[in-house]
Amino acid sequence: MTTENQLNFDVFFAQLDSKLDHLWSEIIKSSPLAKSVLSGEATKELYAIYMIETYHYTSHNARNQALVGTRQDIESLPYLKFCLEHAADEIGHERMALHDVRSIGLLNIQDKPPRPLFATETLISYLYWISLTGNPLQRLGYSYWAESCYHYIDPLIQGIRQTLNLQPAQLTFFIAHSDIDADHFEHVKAIIRRSCKTESDLEAIEYALETTLKLTGQMLDAVYDEYQKLLSGTSNRYSFLLQAVS
Repeated sequence: MTTENQLNFDVFFAQLDSKLDHLWSEIIKSSPLAKSVLSGEATKELYAIYMIETYHYTSHNARNQALVGTRQDIESLPYLKFCLEHAADEIGHERMALHDVRSIGLLNIQDKPPRPLFATETLISYLYWISLTGNPLQRLGYSYWAESCYHYIDPLIQGIRQTLNLQPAQLTFFIAHSDIDADHFEHVKAIIRRSCKTESDLEAIEYALETTLKLTGQMLDAVYDEYQKLLSGTSNRYSFLLQAVS
């Protein structure tokens, strides 16, 4: 079995980055939501559905990250500290997503968001699963891409901003995270270097990275499908968005 001294983290990070390039390229190329945004066809309703689903899964990030820190099989004290500190850093970030929806007039302050879509619940459930079972280091795969995604999604953010003429105060979730996550990403890489001891650790991280990003891509597709239902008058879950506009 490969020992810590034999692990080549520079090669591993290059491998992860190459995989992310491929996965994001496939997601953006095949995603109806991405095509709609990049072609200037995004609407406030589509933006609202996406941000509400984002609210749902990010509201669990602090919780499932903290769960990793409760596990008895964590051998790395720096990783244990990372889990708990990073969980604390994530608390409340989801509220920025709701703020942005309210800022465009599609959600009242007292309104409770609808239940997450099935694809969103699947992503949430999987994140809890990898936090509680298997290699405790594997959740770093999710952190790795989530903290570095703005390189890939910035064209989508700018497309929405321009099409909907949104101000920075209506994009607080993305703007705040683009600054915060740059520092977090370097911290994730440092923790991987300090905590991973074997090739199986690296494999677990890479597997979780790929799986969680693919599940996120499926969530994007589900958001667009729900938007199409809204336009056709068959969405019970998000019908309130049209009522807000009218």
